[in-house]
Amino acid sequence: MRSHACFFAMCSGVFLLFSCATNYQSSNVLSLEELCNRAVTEVSEEIDGKVTSVGILDVNTEYWAVSDYIVDELAHYFTRRLGNGNVVAHDDFTRSLIMNELEYQKTGLISDETIQQIGRQLGVDAIIAAELRETSSGWNFFVKTTQTETMKVLSSWKGTISKNDKEMQFQIEKSKKSSRPVIETKRSSVMNNSDKLSAVMINDKGASVTTLHPGEAIRFKVTSPKNAYLAILCVDAKGEESWLPLSDNYIRAGESRIFPDIPGAVLRVQSGTYGAEKVKVYYSATSSGLPTQGKTMGTRGFSLETSGADAEEFVIDYRVER
Repeated sequence: MRSHACFFAMCSGVFLLFSCATNYQSSNVLSLEELCNRAVTEVSEEIDGKVTSVGILDVNTEYWAVSDYIVDELAHYFTRRLGNGNVVAHDDFTRSLIMNELEYQKTGLISDETIQQIGRQLGVDAIIAAELRETSSGWNFFVKTTQTETMKVLSSWKGTISKNDKEMQFQIEKSKKSSRPVIETKRSSVMNNSDKLSAVMINDKGASVTTLHPGEAIRFKVTSPKNAYLAILCVDAKGEESWLPLSDNYIRAGESRIFPDIPGAVLRVQSGTYGAEKVKVYYSATSSGLPTQGKTMGTRGFSLETSGADAEEFVIDYRVER
C-alpha cells in the first residue's frame, strides 16, 4: 500500500451557489450531452493543476431526472480526465450524507461553511455545482467549481440548451411521471457498544467493499458516536505499516468522515502485492491517549508505541486481488 499526495496552492474566497457576481463564459446552443462534454472540457482547462479530485452535487432544478442525467454525464467526462476514484458523483450515498448530516438546502443555496464540509466529507479537492434556469427559448446551464479548503471559485461556465432538445424533454417528462427512485444507502454497521467507533471501506460510489484491485482508490468512511481524536495505521499484504497523514484528526459526535482527508491526496492500490490488508483506526478522548506515530506514508523502519491507555482500535479488513 502506498500513498500519493498532491498539494495545491490555497487562496481565500467565499462561495454562495450562483448568488455571487461572476463572469460566465458563453457557449453555442448544443444538445444536452454535448453541453455536458463541453462544460467538462472547458472547466477542466481552468482547474488543471489546481485540483486532482472533484465531487459533483445535484443540479439545482425541479426535475430530478434531468439532474441525475447531467450528474451522470459530468461524472463520466470528469472521470475520463481525472481518472477512476477521483470523481465522486452525488449518488444516493453522498445525497443521504449531505441531507442528513450537513442539512444541504433543497433550494440549492450552499453557504461557504457547508461547501467546505461537503468537500471534506467526500474527500475531494473541489465541488462541482450546477444550475438550470428556464428561459423563453430553452435553458441556461451554469456550472461552478469551488475549491474545498479556500472557498475560491476556480471556474464558472455557462451554456444554453434548446427547448426542443429531445433528451431534455424526455428527462423532464420522466420527472413529471414519477418521483426519484429511493435506493437503500449502504452504511457501515454500528457495533453493539454505542460508544464504539465504526468504519468501512468504500468504493468511488460510496458502497462498502471488502476487495480492491490495482489502480483502485482506497477510501474509507469513519463514523463516531462521540467526540474523539484519531490516528490511522495502514498495513499492507507484506505486513509493512505506515501512518496515514490526516488533515484533521478530530471527529465530532455523530459525524462521519471519509479518509484520506488531505486535499489532493489519493491513496491507491499498487500492483505486485496481493492478499489480506487492513486499516487500523485508533480513537481516544484525548490526543495524548493515541499511539505515538512514527513515520508516515512512504517511509519504513519505525515502531509502534502507545503513549496512553485511552486509545481503542477498530480494524477494517479487506483483500487486494489481481
